Amino acid sequence: MMIEFKSVFAIELYDYLSIRQMTLEKGTCNFDRYVLGDFVKYHTEHGLDGKVVTEELINGWIQHLRTKNHSRTVSNKVSCLRSFLRYLHHCGVPAFIPQCPKYHEDYVPYFFSDAEMEEVFLYSDRAAVGDDDKTDFEVAMLIRILYGCGLRHGEALHLTRGDVDFNRGTLFMRKAKNKKQRIVPMHPSLTKMLVQYCVAMNIYEKPDAPLFPGTNPDSPVSIKKTGNRFKKILKSANLYIPPEKINQRGQCLHCLRHVFAIKSFAQAERNGRLAADSVPYLSVYLGHFNMDGTEKYMKFSSDIFPEYTEMFEAYSASVFTVLGGAE
Repeated sequence: MMIEFKSVFAIELYDYLSIRQMTLEKGTCNFDRYVLGDFVKYHTEHGLDGKVVTEELINGWIQHLRTKNHSRTVSNKVSCLRSFLRYLHHCGVPAFIPQCPKYHEDYVPYFFSDAEMEEVFLYSDRAAVGDDDKTDFEVAMLIRILYGCGLRHGEALHLTRGDVDFNRGTLFMRKAKNKKQRIVPMHPSLTKMLVQYCVAMNIYEKPDAPLFPGTNPDSPVSIKKTGNRFKKILKSANLYIPPEKINQRGQCLHCLRHVFAIKSFAQAERNGRLAADSVPYLSVYLGHFNMDGTEKYMKFSSDIFPEYTEMFEAYSASVFTVLGGAE
């Protein structure tokens, strides 16, 4: 559904978004609409009704973004606007095109210990049994999938019953980041639990049904709702730690992906598998575009698991040395 823009740039916005819609996926187009809608609203609220985009206006909007967004989000939104401003420039509209602000990684995951995870499982199950809202039941299963498979939060919510192969014990990730589809194996105990979950949710024989349905049974439950339920579980278990800064993500379901990554790497090392053998598989399993993503997960865990970070860095150094010598 197209947003109605009440702006002097309405025609350019509609034309630009129509072009984008023909070549980009729905999620990217929705992000464009949201960001550009916010920008033209800011433009209008500041009494600028002429077809011009000044440097002063852009700087003011960027400052406006910084009051309520992470630095990386600010950079992404400015990058989105830059594309539209280049289009305006092509249409003959005077438009200042800013540089993308540099950002620092302001998300630091929380690593739940084994004892803390036992408490998370216990209290998530209590919430599922003691509440009539099926979302608590779904979150109890979602936690186990994220912890046991290392999926991204959004990836898991987009799974359908048809993406689950109970015979092979696998999950087919159709809507994954960077459009990298992959098959993720599950532990037999998790597969068995997922069978029981699907039967209880009455979706076992419904391949098109979302694995985690929302209020509308044909659509998945939202990231926000499941995230809030997870926070509720942490508070019940006395494990919740408030974020130190405004807009800081803090403890969240995505942290379970980091726990999975470092525990998988540690388990491979304990089993005698060399880093050169385990790192590429872990990177593919997690659906990373390249090893930079995997390296970030190791970097975050350096204070708690320095030995594994050193192993990863040693492996990376040897790989890039070989590549460099081949040029």
